[in-house]
Parts: sequence; C-alpha cells; structure tokens
Amino acid sequence: MATFSKEFTILGQKVVIQDQAQADLATVALKVVNERISEIQNAKPLLGPNQVAVLALLEIAGNLVRDRKSIDSYREELDRKCSLLMSELSRLREVESGQNHT
Repeated sequence: MATFSKEFTILGQKVVIQDQAQADLATVALKVVNERISEIQNAKPLLGPNQVAVLALLEIAGNLVRDRKSIDSYREELDRKCSLLMSELSRLREVESGQNHT
C-alpha cells in the first residue's frame, strides 16, 4: 500500500503532511495566505517580511472571526425557525388528533 506524503515549505521550513485531506486543506490555505501576502507586498513595498506576514495574518484571522460570527448567527436563526416549525407541527398534530376522535 502506497503511503501518501506531500511536502510544503512555509517560511523556509519544510513541512510534510501525510494525510490527503489535510494536504488538500493546506494547499488551499497556503494559496490564500500567499495571495494575501503578495497583495500586501505590492501595496506596501516598504514593509518588511514580518510586518507583511502579521498584516496578512490579522486580515485572514479577522475574516475567519467575521465569517464564524455569521455562521453562528445563521445557526441560531435556523434553530429558532426549526423550533417554531416543530411547535407548529406538534400543534397541528394535536388538532388533527382531536378531530379524529370526534
């Protein structure tokens, strides 16, 4: 059985990932990070590499926090609507059950 292995270089350090799903996720994540770093470097060429990395990290983390809050809000709304729907279905079932006994 062949063992999966994919190597990445992050800030000059080689990292080997042996899980296909994790490697796929890392590929997407690194693409996002590298794109953002390039955009910041082009927009602010006088910044040092660490400053660029920190700005990219803060922006990506901020986006994740914002997206997580949106998802949490959506889940809360979905839970609320599901609860209302279940209550209405229970009420209708009770009404129907009462009509069948008459």
